[in-house]
Amino acid sequence: MRINFAHWRGHSQRLIRLYSNMQKVKVPVKQGVVVGQRKQLPSGLQYESFLGVPYAQPPVGELRFRSPVPLERFPDHELDCSKERDVSHQRDPFTQEVVGSENCLFLNVYAPKGNSRAPLPVMVWIHGGGFWFGNGNSDYHFPAQLMQEEVIVVTLNYRLGALGFLSLPGAGIYGNAGLKDQRLALQWVQENISNFNGDPQNVTLFGESAGAASVHLHTYAAHANKLFHKAIVQSGTANMEWVFQQNGAYKARRMGELLQGQNIEQDSALLEFLQSKNVTPNGILSKTLNVLSADERRRGLPLAFKPVLEDASSSDSFISTNILDLLHDKERLQGMPLLMGYNSAEGIAMLINARRKLELYEEDLARVVPRNLVEKPTAPEALEAANDIRQFYLNGQPLTLERLDNLVDIFSDYHFVIDMQHAAEIHVNCQITSPLYFYRFDYLGGQNMYKRILQAETLRGASHADELCYLFQMAGDETTQSKEDQQITKRLCHMWANFAKYGKPLDSWMPVTRPKSNDKGEREPFHLDYMLIDRECKMQRNPDAERMDFWRSMYKRYRTDCYEALRAKL
Repeated sequence: MRINFAHWRGHSQRLIRLYSNMQKVKVPVKQGVVVGQRKQLPSGLQYESFLGVPYAQPPVGELRFRSPVPLERFPDHELDCSKERDVSHQRDPFTQEVVGSENCLFLNVYAPKGNSRAPLPVMVWIHGGGFWFGNGNSDYHFPAQLMQEEVIVVTLNYRLGALGFLSLPGAGIYGNAGLKDQRLALQWVQENISNFNGDPQNVTLFGESAGAASVHLHTYAAHANKLFHKAIVQSGTANMEWVFQQNGAYKARRMGELLQGQNIEQDSALLEFLQSKNVTPNGILSKTLNVLSADERRRGLPLAFKPVLEDASSSDSFISTNILDLLHDKERLQGMPLLMGYNSAEGIAMLINARRKLELYEEDLARVVPRNLVEKPTAPEALEAANDIRQFYLNGQPLTLERLDNLVDIFSDYHFVIDMQHAAEIHVNCQITSPLYFYRFDYLGGQNMYKRILQAETLRGASHADELCYLFQMAGDETTQSKEDQQITKRLCHMWANFAKYGKPLDSWMPVTRPKSNDKGEREPFHLDYMLIDRECKMQRNPDAERMDFWRSMYKRYRTDCYEALRAKL
């Protein structure tokens, strides 16, 4: 589906032209001197921006697919950072245009110049996009209101698709290069942010969707509490089904076969071919979908290259342990505060293709049965589970266009809500020194851009990524927002910035509590206390409770042994 996104970008460009009194500013960093600009927001707040700052050597040639290499010095002592540079090579999902390049390892620093002379908290943003598209630049992620809260914001670009997540351990390509890009950007922040009046000892990592899954992975990595100190996880956790890549080496081999026209048996020869000039980023992109298995295509999230569990011989491993084992590791987070939540209608993001293939879902509802519920898609249990899903969500009726809201609920739960609530329950039971704040975003206003461009305005709830339109300036500016939209923008940014400053979003926002045990040693039921973010923000308990009770009954029924084993770890 082709969507004209130029209208929304035009708003952002007009916002940029509202700035006045631009002047050059210079800041020394480890690699030289960055030359940015001092600008002014419509509110009158002055800030300094440093755009397109390289944090690694260009990952091209023999560095393609490999871990990023730190940049020691700029080519020139003073580097012009007045304009953003290339994003990762990708096909823009809205315009269908191929954009970006391999040379994409750049970050942007936005530093408000308010009244505070003390070092400011730092928020580092990781964008989403299924590890396949998206970027951290200002057309999507300009932090105008966050800067009003006196926090420094750093946004970054990292390698996507095969360029960032191809895995071929036999040739020394262990995968997760895109995650390691993010880690290197965090190292850059530690080394340099104090020169921008940022506090390197108060860094909050935050992200959405695949960016949130990345953040969640970072919180369980060895550099947590060293390179950052708080985490915000929006609409994505590392235990979700779509996060990890299966059969990574096969996908790399299949990519080579598609590009070469024949199989290349030796891993070293395959890598040499894939790094050669004969293989272009456009060529890699054009073959990416063709490496997917039939089951991956069937399940509706065609994300081929993603994080992997790394081989033990990797010298700079990002993750080499099963994610559920990490989540249950009680020695991991060491008190790190975590803010986590999701939007009320996440599944709207999956409707574009589903609308065109509605009859396929009607004929084969087993395609939305989670793998961790019934692993084999053709097993009799998968058909039984699909019938249970039909009875619960559709009241036993056929799936039609009149029941799209019900399909959105199915997609929301399958792709996001079940696993996020599971991650929250594990967290409060296993990370007892790490406070967890949970939210559900359900605001519908004039800036719910993603719901609008996905042509789902008649459906209920806030779409996947809709909160970003209030957290960042994207589809409009302060002069075009309604008073209600302005209020939710200020409220959301205030809560996020408060969390970055103090480790708690609001005084009235209570953390999720660990279930107590009774006199017999039996654990009380888990209750998920959360902040409903809407026109009125208020604490509530157990979001989407009826649906979650249904899924708990499904796991008890179809995965009794596994369910009890997981419960025993809590």
